[in-house]
Amino acid sequence: MKIVIDSSVWIAGIGSKTGYASQTIYRCFTDSNIELIISDQILAEVSSNLQKKLKFNSKTAGEATAIIKNLCDFNVATTSTEEGSVKVIEYSPDKHILALTKKMKTDFLITFDRKHLLPLEKFGKVKIVEPREFIERTG
Repeated sequence: MKIVIDSSVWIAGIGSKTGYASQTIYRCFTDSNIELIISDQILAEVSSNLQKKLKFNSKTAGEATAIIKNLCDFNVATTSTEEGSVKVIEYSPDKHILALTKKMKTDFLITFDRKHLLPLEKFGKVKIVEPREFIERTG
């Protein structure tokens, strides 16, 4: 099973030891049947939000994102052409994540983005879910 975790879930999971976000991250790292995919764009969002929302200094945020990158199975870049081919949303900052799920043929995109991503429910064959739903669906 191939998974992409959006930056919103990374931030929530890092910010709290309990809850579905941290359970999702833990499950993705410990389940040998899950391939976790990330991009430098997601890592940059995580780093920025660790500093803005959780008040990490830049060095600690950089160390945290380096750990995440090393623990993921794949770090994949998307091109502007791939991102431009995403027509289901107008919001440009989220097109890269949908392009990534398409490129890697993922099964799930896990996010807290209720404004742009969750309303889609699916993107092609990719199920777009919150961490709670992911845990409940995949047990």
